[in-house]
Amino acid sequence: MTIIVNRTKIRIFSGAKVGDAVLRWAVRNRLDISEVSSLQVTDKWGHKLDHAAPLSENQIIKIINQ
Repeated sequence: MTIIVNRTKIRIFSGAKVGDAVLRWAVRNRLDISEVSSLQVTDKWGHKLDHAAPLSENQIIKIINQ
């Protein structure tokens, strides 16, 4: 499935969770994966998302580096 992370399309497996998308985004952007768990994620309305939350096709999320 395809989702949007920080205005970038990312292909990820069906049934993926928010944490999977954050990890995929971090690897794609060559970030240190040890920092993935500390990244905060929101939906397109600014609501905080848990890393265990399920994703759906064409969902838009934003990763905030604190």
